[in-house]
Amino acid sequence: MKNKFLTLLILLTTAMGFTQEQMSDEDHLRRIADGILEENNRGFIDDESGEVFESVANLKANRSLSLISKHAGFTYPEGVINIAMMDLGELLDEQKYIDYTTNNIEFIYDNAYYFEGILSVEKDNHWYLPFASLFVINYLDDCGAMGASIIDAYQVDKNKEYLDYINKTADFIGAKQFRLDDGTLVRNTPVEMSLWADDLYMSVPFLARMGALTGDVKYFDDAAKQVIQFSNYLWDEQTRLYFHNWHSDENANGVSHWGRANGWIMIAQVELLKLLPKDHPQREELLEILKRQIRGVARYQSESGLWHQLLDKVDSYEETSATAMFTYGIAYAVNEGILPERYISVAQKGWKGILSMTDMDYQSSAVNGICIGTGIQSDLNHYYSRPTRPNSVGFGAVISAGVEIVRYNKSQYSK
Repeated sequence: MKNKFLTLLILLTTAMGFTQEQMSDEDHLRRIADGILEENNRGFIDDESGEVFESVANLKANRSLSLISKHAGFTYPEGVINIAMMDLGELLDEQKYIDYTTNNIEFIYDNAYYFEGILSVEKDNHWYLPFASLFVINYLDDCGAMGASIIDAYQVDKNKEYLDYINKTADFIGAKQFRLDDGTLVRNTPVEMSLWADDLYMSVPFLARMGALTGDVKYFDDAAKQVIQFSNYLWDEQTRLYFHNWHSDENANGVSHWGRANGWIMIAQVELLKLLPKDHPQREELLEILKRQIRGVARYQSESGLWHQLLDKVDSYEETSATAMFTYGIAYAVNEGILPERYISVAQKGWKGILSMTDMDYQSSAVNGICIGTGIQSDLNHYYSRPTRPNSVGFGAVISAGVEIVRYNKSQYSK
């Protein structure tokens, strides 16, 4: 149900003649974020009876339950949006956005025990169960993004259960995840020892936070190594873009310069640079890698401000989540003085493109053009034909983009 105040505000701004173009970037960002807050109804629905429950307390075991909210789960898309909301709360100094993340994680821990017993016999098919990745970590997707957001929540609430999961994730990434002989993180399915661009984000933001949390430089060193070595394997000098993947069995890259794959790489670098010690020996090399990517991807922005699903294929559709990731990364680079201020026009045009994909009522389900989850394939048609629908990956990236755009605007006001 829409919040009455939000609905009234929309009606008033429409009645007063305000158009989307007349609203400030901060207004847009707030409206998008508040729509997500209002949609995030925590609780469960019984798949058979349709009954709704606020929690699992006093429920009989083994009921088939689904989450009511699209955003309160324990998978990597929720990790992306949790991180973005924390950043938004800090930027605007508004507790409700920080509470979004901390309350979501508290809700998970209060209710996850109900599903743990079911996993004892179905560990290999755990994705369909709410919160299953809290107990089963088979892939970086299971733990990296959510683990990073739990570190953020742990900074607010020193819950020992959170710390236990943080340490469990650190052990998985450091000692159990598949790696090449040179230490580069890879997957062993569906193609053995294959490198996915996605996994830079599924590892590096967590490792960077772990370095900051513990003070142990080994986490920063591993994060920096992953950025450098992923770049070595995936960078395409001809297009100035990254390939989605690399296969060890062929010693060859895949076929696509998928937009969100390039986006994952860019925002993973940003999350590392935010926390990396200024005197880290590889900091300058990491900065050059980020600048190289931004210069490359900027060449492919369309007139609308959006980037394409396949960055170098103008006949592929314009896609929102990749656009948001690039907008975030480019605006961050300008805000931090990594690139000259003239690059802000690329980010501003990207933000304008994002808003063109967002319906005026700003319910979170109205952020359009977000590609669904996409695995690696050896034919381009797989990428061309991926459908779009609202999902938390896109929402989180849009919030992060807006945070850096608004941060830039605020810096201009203070001059």
